[in-house]
Amino acid sequence: MKNDSVNSIPPSEKDFIRVFSQVFQFKNKALLSGSEFDDCAAIRLNSFCNDLHGESLTFSTDTVRESSDFPSGMTAWQKGWMAAAVNLSDLAAMGSKPVAFLFSAGLPANFSLEDAENLASGIQECVSFFGAEVIGGDTERCDELTITGTVIGISENKSLLLRKNAKPDDLLCLTGFSGSAGVALSVLLNEISLKSDSAFVSQSSKDLDSFLKNLTEPFPRVFEGIMLSELAKTSAVTSMIDTSDGLASSIYELSSLSGVCFEIDAQSLPLDDKALKILSNCLIDDENNSKKHENARRALIHEALYTGGDFELLFTISPDKLNDIKEIFENFNLSADNDYRLSTLSSSGKSGRFPCKFTVIGKAIAESENVILTQSDSLKIRRPLLKKGYDSFKKYI
Repeated sequence: MKNDSVNSIPPSEKDFIRVFSQVFQFKNKALLSGSEFDDCAAIRLNSFCNDLHGESLTFSTDTVRESSDFPSGMTAWQKGWMAAAVNLSDLAAMGSKPVAFLFSAGLPANFSLEDAENLASGIQECVSFFGAEVIGGDTERCDELTITGTVIGISENKSLLLRKNAKPDDLLCLTGFSGSAGVALSVLLNEISLKSDSAFVSQSSKDLDSFLKNLTEPFPRVFEGIMLSELAKTSAVTSMIDTSDGLASSIYELSSLSGVCFEIDAQSLPLDDKALKILSNCLIDDENNSKKHENARRALIHEALYTGGDFELLFTISPDKLNDIKEIFENFNLSADNDYRLSTLSSSGKSGRFPCKFTVIGKAIAESENVILTQSDSLKIRRPLLKKGYDSFKKYI
């Protein structure tokens, strides 16, 4: 598409609607009407229930905006992907299957039709990859780019995973890595200065680009959530939440609603080696290597606990079901290795989210506060877990 900035007349709302409608091609025959025809979309719900008996409809809505969610340098495509991903991640945390997505876009005066096409393509690719359809939306002029998405899903009642059913002695588990998005944000905001001669940077700029996508292209754990929801029927998985607002914040949510507290082992937190290399690179040069690595690890543990943007799943399981869940994840990863959908993604960074592992990071305890166990020399130190994380009323994470 030609850049419309050369035109003397700025694009109208109808122009943006036309671009969005061209990108969102409705492939599902269940869609009776969409935004290119009417102001209200209609779908046949029963057409989505061939492989999942839809006893419950699930809904989530979330807003992202330029000043608090999109660091400088993000493309319009990435902003669209993120707008869809934040909503899908909430649905994933309930183990629900997404079927439809709507959005409202507040567009600034300098937003072009080419920007709109790229934004829509990011939304479309994210939503369709996880099996849903974009069925409508709205546009409005706004001081800054603001996107509110709404996702609709279906679930079996017995497989719905809530935040309130964790029990004492349940194991607390986490998918993927924690802290990577926080480190990526620090890089993008120039709060971390990478030395040009560092091993990580000189090895390959592609490695750095791929790492930064932990923040700019979050990968909602929709498939993993659906898989874990099947285990809710047997009480193997008892509660779940996503970690987009930060690990500690999510732990406090589970704790508050379940009436239990958690003991977290800091040494068990899953940390990305690339994040460790970046943090090590930023430490002063006269430190010995072992000390530098330990300080970098300590800094990354702080990022893992208290910064958001990782979009992983935090869930509790019955201790006697641990081996069963390990086996289910192994089988899931085998199928993911051969999943043709990964090859259809236009950004290779997202395929790095597979295979997906999970890690036991702690357990539920019948005490009055959430605690974190840290290692100092040969001693285990038990401290209160801070109640902090992402705040949408502040800037970024």
